Amino acid sequence: MQTIHLVTACEGPLALNDNAFELCRDFIAPAGDRFFNQVSRMLVYQTAVAGKEDYKAGDSLKLILPFLKAYGLTNAALTDHAERNLKLVPGAEETYRFLHLQNFSIFQVSTSYRQFAEAVGRRLGFQPERITGTELDLDRYVIADAEADKLKTLLEEISTLPDIEIPPDVKTPADVSPETREAVSRMEAIFREIVPEMAGGRIYAEVNPLGGPEKVRALEESLAQTGAAMANVMYIGDGITDAEALKTVRAGGGLSVSFNGSRYAVDSAEFIVVANNVWPIALLAAIFQRWGKDGVVELSTSSQAGHEKIVALPEAVVEPIVRGLQGRNFSFYPANMPNRDKVVEESAAMRARLRGEAIAASG
Repeated sequence: MQTIHLVTACEGPLALNDNAFELCRDFIAPAGDRFFNQVSRMLVYQTAVAGKEDYKAGDSLKLILPFLKAYGLTNAALTDHAERNLKLVPGAEETYRFLHLQNFSIFQVSTSYRQFAEAVGRRLGFQPERITGTELDLDRYVIADAEADKLKTLLEEISTLPDIEIPPDVKTPADVSPETREAVSRMEAIFREIVPEMAGGRIYAEVNPLGGPEKVRALEESLAQTGAAMANVMYIGDGITDAEALKTVRAGGGLSVSFNGSRYAVDSAEFIVVANNVWPIALLAAIFQRWGKDGVVELSTSSQAGHEKIVALPEAVVEPIVRGLQGRNFSFYPANMPNRDKVVEESAAMRARLRGEAIAASG
C-alpha cells in the first residue's frame, strides 16, 4: 500500500457555497448577485478567450473587494457570514471523519478568503496549518464616504451592462457578441483605470487570490511538508482555478479528479466524478491507497473488475464506504471516455443541482 497525500479544493468538493458570490448577494443590494456574475464572466473572457496574462482565474475575489468595503463589509462580518452560511456537500462530514482515520495527509487549497476556508476546515477536522486560502484583512483599508458613493455608482453601471455571454465552443474574441466585447471593455476601464486611482485601489495591489499558479505552489508546498511524491497525490478540484493543479498532478503520475466540475476541471482532470455525495472520494482514495493508480483506472473502465477491487478492500474500510454510497447517485469516468460532451453536461447539471444555477455558472 502507498501513502496517500490528499489535496482538495474547498468550494465544490467540500462546500456548496460560493462565498464571494454570497457576500456580494447579501451585502450589496439589490444587484450584488448580478454584479458578481458579470465580474466572473469578464474574467473567464479575459483568461480563457482573450488570453490576457495580466488576469488570472480567481481574480474576482480581488476585484469585488473595494465595492464590498464600500457597503461596509468588515473582518468580523466576513467571519460571521462564513460561519452562519456554511453549507457542506452531503456526506462531507462523515467522509472526512473516515478519511482522517485512515491517516492520510489531507490539505485544503482554497481560492476562498481564508476566513471561509478555515470555517470549512474546522467543521471537517482539517489541521489549521494545512489550510491555504486567500489572505484578507479588510479592516486595514479605509474608504471615505465620497469614494464609497462613487464605487456604488460604478457597481450600478456594471450591473446594468449587457450580459457577458461566452459560448462553450468559443475560441477567439471574434466568436462572442459585440455586446459582450463592449461590456468587457467598459469593465476593463473600471478595474484597470478608475478603481486603482482610488484609496480602495490599494486592495488590488495588496490582495493576491489563490488562482491557478498559487494552487500549484500550495500543492508543492504541501508535498514539502510531508516529503510525499507527486505520484502519491490525489487532487480533487471542480473549477477553473483548479485546472493547473489538476494538470500538474496528472503529469506527475498522481490522481487528478474533477468532482462535479465545470468544463475547465473536466478537461484538466484524468478522472471525472459526478455525485450527489462526497463518499465516492473515500472510495477512490481507498482504492488508490491499496492498488495505486492502476486500481483506479481499472475501476473507471470495467465495472466488474472495479467491483472486485471494492469487495477486496478490508472490511473496516469497505463497510463505511458502502454504507455511505448506499442510495446515492455516483458516476465515474476516465478522461478518454467517449461522448465527452455528455459527461461535461452531466457534471454541470449535478453542479447546478447541488449548488444552484447562479453559482454553477461561475466557472
